[in-house]
Amino acid sequence: MNVVDNARIQTIYREVNEGIALMNAEWDVPALELLCECGTARCTERIELTHAEYERVRADPTTFALVPGHEVEAVEHVVRSAPGYVVVANHGRAARIAERTDPRAAAR
Repeated sequence: MNVVDNARIQTIYREVNEGIALMNAEWDVPALELLCECGTARCTERIELTHAEYERVRADPTTFALVPGHEVEAVEHVVRSAPGYVVVANHGRAARIAERTDPRAAAR
């Protein structure tokens, strides 16, 4: 898979997770069950983040939450690890795609 395809798939998972977070915002759930935001089109693995952890990931449009081991060195690097997930930051062309497609860009 090339860098562009990987980055585009990540942005799709990010949009789905934004919808999940929005739907859960009014409920008192301790953690969000989200899709892994890796660049693999058929990934169906899940990760759990608290609302605060999820907001920390979304604070930077180039970061994504993945199942450990799903990171791709050509696209991203791990910036922090937590039980059950890692946070990666895209670099180069993948970072530019992530920034350009950020669903929260208007609110920044």
